Amino acid sequence: MQTYTDILRTYMAALGRSDYATITGLFATDGRVRSPFLGEMPAVPFFERLGQASATNVIIPIDIFLSAQDKNHAVAYFQYDWTVRDGTLISFKVMDLFRFRPGTCEIEYLDLIYDTHPIRATAGDKYQASAQPQPSAPAP
Repeated sequence: MQTYTDILRTYMAALGRSDYATITGLFATDGRVRSPFLGEMPAVPFFERLGQASATNVIIPIDIFLSAQDKNHAVAYFQYDWTVRDGTLISFKVMDLFRFRPGTCEIEYLDLIYDTHPIRATAGDKYQASAQPQPSAPAP
C-alpha cells in the first residue's frame, strides 16, 4: 500500500517530467487545487493550465513533512525551476500542502504555498500571458 510520502515523491517526479496525467491521477475525482496565481479550481483544469504555460520543469526535492497530529495532511517542499513557454526561467521554493481523502491516498485538496512577489516583479503573470492570443506573423 502506498503512503503519503510515496504519493508526494510520485507527484514531485511527475511534475519534473511535466507528466500531468500522472499528477491528476493522484487526485480524487473531485480534487481541487488552490494557487496564488489562479485561485481555487478543480485539479484537472489547473494542471492543464500549468501544462499550457510551461516549457520545462526542474524539481529539486528538499523535504517531505507529515502531520504530527495523525491528520490526513502532508507537505512537499521543493525548489521549482520553471521555464515558461516564452523561455523565461523562474526559480522559487514551494511548499505544497496536500490534504488526502480520509482512509485513502487520494489527494482531495492541494494548496500551493509560495511567495509570488519576486515572480511577478521579474517575470509577470505567465499564466495570464499563456492565455493571451499570440500575435500572428506579418503576411509575407
